[in-house]
Amino acid sequence: MNNLFWVQFAAICIVGAMSPGPSMALIIRNSIKYGRLSGVLFSLGHAIGIGIYATVSVAGLQIILINNIFLFNAIQFCGSVFLLILGILFLRDTEHKLSIEGEKKNVNSFMQGFAISILNPKILIWFAAIFSQFIEISSTNFVKLGMVLIASSIDGLWYIILTIVVTGFGLKQFLENNANIIQKISGIVLIFISILILYKTLSPYFF
Repeated sequence: MNNLFWVQFAAICIVGAMSPGPSMALIIRNSIKYGRLSGVLFSLGHAIGIGIYATVSVAGLQIILINNIFLFNAIQFCGSVFLLILGILFLRDTEHKLSIEGEKKNVNSFMQGFAISILNPKILIWFAAIFSQFIEISSTNFVKLGMVLIASSIDGLWYIILTIVVTGFGLKQFLENNANIIQKISGIVLIFISILILYKTLSPYFF
């Protein structure tokens, strides 16, 4: 695997981690209300949940690739289209806001982070879309392990950085006010990468 492979893969994982949503809202709330340690524990729990989904996606797609190349190609095409549509939706959704003040009964931040990731089936769809673009029949266990570790590590590091920034500089209001800008930048990156992936997927058939 060349450097471009890993750069593209990491870029998509970064976009996924940085996209505003319930996880970002909850970690900001916990960090502000309960302190930096709470935010770090949330980040670690969330990253473990992401790692489980990533592992399931890699293993499942590898099995499909080996046994049914037609089905894998269909998943790969649908996955790239999904990323493209998601990017467009990110650009069009101008009313998206972070809901930071919602009540949460459970103050165990680690379990909150794990639960909000592992109980969200959309994350599995997201990883199926991502990994289908990068898994190959020749992919070694080292490559697959690297993909899982990169996905979970980027997720955890992003939320830890967010925790440090929020607790160190009090940027809650800034993040709330600029959630739409963050989402639009994420959308542009997703569209660009999805077009590259679509070209790579379709070029053997049309070019």
